[in-house]
Amino acid sequence: METMNNKIRCILLILMLIFATQNLSSQVDLHRKISINVQNLFIPQTLHVIEQDYNFFFAYNSRQIPADDRVSINKRNIALKRALDEILSNRFAYTTIGNHVILRLKGINTESEDFIILGVVRSADGFPLDSAVVYAVKENKAVITNNEGTFRLRLKEPSQYIHISCPNYKDTLLIAGTLNGEKTIELYRKFTNLIVSPFENRDLDVASSQTQFEKLPLVRNLVPQSALYLNRQVKTSRLIPIQVSFLPGMGSQQLTKGLNVNSFSLNILAGYSKGVSGFEIGSLANITGGNVTGGQVAGVANIVNGQVNGLQLGGVFNYTFNQVSGVQISGVGNISNNNVEGLQLAGVSNNNKGTIDGAQISGVLNTNLRKMTGLQLAGVANIQIDKITGCQLSGVYGIASDVKGVQLSGIMSHTTHDVSGVQISSLLNKTRKLNGLQIGIVNIADSIENGVQVGLFNIVKNGYHAFEFVKDETYYCNFMYKTGGKRFYSILNAGIRKDNVGVGYGIGYIQPIYKRLSVNMDAIYSVLLATNASDIYHGKIMNSRLGINYRIQKHLTLTSGLSFNLYDPDKKNERSGSAGKISFTGNSSNNISQAFQNNKKAMWFGWFFGVRF
Repeated sequence: METMNNKIRCILLILMLIFATQNLSSQVDLHRKISINVQNLFIPQTLHVIEQDYNFFFAYNSRQIPADDRVSINKRNIALKRALDEILSNRFAYTTIGNHVILRLKGINTESEDFIILGVVRSADGFPLDSAVVYAVKENKAVITNNEGTFRLRLKEPSQYIHISCPNYKDTLLIAGTLNGEKTIELYRKFTNLIVSPFENRDLDVASSQTQFEKLPLVRNLVPQSALYLNRQVKTSRLIPIQVSFLPGMGSQQLTKGLNVNSFSLNILAGYSKGVSGFEIGSLANITGGNVTGGQVAGVANIVNGQVNGLQLGGVFNYTFNQVSGVQISGVGNISNNNVEGLQLAGVSNNNKGTIDGAQISGVLNTNLRKMTGLQLAGVANIQIDKITGCQLSGVYGIASDVKGVQLSGIMSHTTHDVSGVQISSLLNKTRKLNGLQIGIVNIADSIENGVQVGLFNIVKNGYHAFEFVKDETYYCNFMYKTGGKRFYSILNAGIRKDNVGVGYGIGYIQPIYKRLSVNMDAIYSVLLATNASDIYHGKIMNSRLGINYRIQKHLTLTSGLSFNLYDPDKKNERSGSAGKISFTGNSSNNISQAFQNNKKAMWFGWFFGVRF
């Protein structure tokens, strides 16, 4: 029994050391090196520049720093404390709590005693301010003023600083010991700048994301509005080892849930926090106002307003407003409003508004607004608004702005701009410029820079188009339609003889030689059909041609050349004893007709001449 107790003590000691280390790591180091370059800027704005660049916050009494004092400083790799001494003329002392740096005038006494703080928050004009946030930084406790601007907050330690904030007013910092009797606290309005700075633009983007996050039905109905409001007003975060929550309005952290980053979060039904740095599990939903680093598992949904670095697993859907670096898996859908580096896997659909570097796989639909590098695989359709570099595989339909790689669809592959690679579908391929290969029944391109179309109908808007009428030893008249690129093209062929017609398909290549002179090589596969017999199909003819062409006018060309032909009759009509035997025959029309009538394999050299339009 004693041995077991010793083991338990050791485990608890290790856990305490881990949590202590985590809390220490979240403190702001006053000796950290920073770089700052501002010229003739107000002191509060200068402090805000440091906040934006280094992701921590200053808390201070705004009345102790004159609003019209300006500062110019250009330092590189200077300690934070030394930089603050220069900015604030060495008049302030600094205390760090979490990611807050508290500024207080030197010489102020902060001796502690137990008490309840209470007071009234008013504007400088004397009007009560409702919805002002009174936040005890050290104890991580907060209260929101009522319609009359009053507040009351019980604290364990009086030796701490109270941060008071309200929308459109300057924050202020007071010592808790000064609030042990009811006191009136005045807040001063912020000045509105007509010129918006870059970091203020970034604040607007964050505010827009926060608004969208709060409007989601699951967030709006589960998370108390007071907790969301507090998260907007108090720009801080504190690392908490463990959170246990039944619902966002019920649990171990109450109003300040939106300020805490949890190492481990257990949500019996659903929970809300500032962030996760470890692991979070909820039977229904996990709602996070900031970043997630680690793992997040929910029976229904994970909703994150910040970044996800790790695993996000949702039974129904995952919704993130910032970058995902890792794996996002859901039973129905994944929604990301920013970039994804890793894997999006969903039973029904993935919807991403940023770039993707990895894979997007779904049972039905994938959509992505910006560039993608990797694999996009969907059971029905892929909609890629921007360029994809890699592979797009769709069960029915795939579309992309540009494809550099492979685009394969069951019915239709569509690229609105360029294909550099392979575009394949069972029915239709369409692109603007082709550099590579198109394979489908119908292939459409505006132009072919360096590539080939293989299909029944190959249409190139700015390519090669020709109608050809020729006479040869096999047919009275042989009609061909050639279409494709400037070099490679496909051929639709129809020939007429006395008792037969031949219908075929082929491919060809044309090469200019000198000015009006060119040569072409064609390979055509045709089926021979009878016009006066019950058995329509008689066999097949394979024909290869080498021709020379002379262009008389822009749209008129004379063509002539030699051919090699192989006739293979229908098996059931093949003459007995001739299976596997091929005989050479003359190229006269009678000899060829006799081979057709006797259903005998034959091959011959031929000729052709005609005109091309």
